Amino acid sequence: MSWNQQTGKKFNKEIILQQVFLNQTISRNELIENTQLKKATVANLVNELIEEQFIIEAGKEESTGGRRPNLLKLNAQAGYALSIDIGVNYLSGVITNLNGEIIWKVKEFILDTTLEKYLEKIITLIHLLEQHVPPSPYHIVGLAISVPGLIDTNGIILKASNLQWHDVDIRTLLQPYVTYPTIISNEANAGAFGEYSYTYNQQHQNLLFVSIGYGIGVGTMMNGELFLGDQGFSGESGHMIIQMDGKTCRCGRAGCWEAYASESALVKEVETEFTMEHVTIEDILEMTYTDDKLTPLLTNFSKYIGIGLMNLIYTFNPSKIIIGNRITLLQDQLEKPIRAYVNDKSSSFFKEDVNIEFSTLDDNAILIGAASLAINQFLLPALGQ
Repeated sequence: MSWNQQTGKKFNKEIILQQVFLNQTISRNELIENTQLKKATVANLVNELIEEQFIIEAGKEESTGGRRPNLLKLNAQAGYALSIDIGVNYLSGVITNLNGEIIWKVKEFILDTTLEKYLEKIITLIHLLEQHVPPSPYHIVGLAISVPGLIDTNGIILKASNLQWHDVDIRTLLQPYVTYPTIISNEANAGAFGEYSYTYNQQHQNLLFVSIGYGIGVGTMMNGELFLGDQGFSGESGHMIIQMDGKTCRCGRAGCWEAYASESALVKEVETEFTMEHVTIEDILEMTYTDDKLTPLLTNFSKYIGIGLMNLIYTFNPSKIIIGNRITLLQDQLEKPIRAYVNDKSSSFFKEDVNIEFSTLDDNAILIGAASLAINQFLLPALGQ
């Protein structure tokens, strides 16, 4: 077989695998129709993928008359991905199967936020995750690490303001401890990819994932593809100015959206208003059940979230905006006033066409999305180039 034939076969195999990956179940006839490949080609490549344990038979389709076709699905237990979310004061780690389903999760809060301490904790977390990976044909297919900050196309963390990291090549630092591919992703981009890949959102080809945690980031799915920008670090919308000469942001500028509408901004407001210290978003959630004085503060906070969302709507014209990360803990308190504000301030042609929701993946969207990037790189390397 010539080099061109080998390359073509590999590409066709990945096209078939992609179709199986994107559908819960699919028949061979549907593969022929969706890929436009010849029947014999599909039959041969499907057999190879079954032998390689990437796909498995999934029973028969319901009959509509005539012979029922056999269905195929991804072998979710063929391998596992590790995913780590680096927060400003915590680390979360999960193991997912190839369907992006979490099979084990761990979270640890961190007081010492220096790079050295984080690196030590990340290495320990990787070893812990490895110990809980079940036996499988391909074992660990990759590690994905999501970070709140500017990350270039080479995976270098150029700037993570809230972590106070600059020019960190974490993939190289971890190389002595990891024997499988490693991906470094911006946390909001990972969240957007997770929401698009593993929920009912694939109908929304233009989708925004607004990650509101200690800071704010925005991941963008544009025409069904993750949009990264020319140098790889689009989505730093938390640092768009919403108030001239306003509050000082951790990035050093004044009036950033993040300074008004992030988890850290809300915590500061509550600490000031109620003369408290060391408040967490979990504390705020508990307070909402007992203290009515918190209601106007949360309404004002919702307004600032809405201001940023309005800017995003007018910039990107998405069909859907998903709010995720730790702010989902306050969904019941924030969702209605956010929607009310955006609806009140929107032009008529946006009111019915933009759907704003909180993530159905809760605070797992970033972890699942990062894992799915590693899974895609393993299953579909040529298609991802």
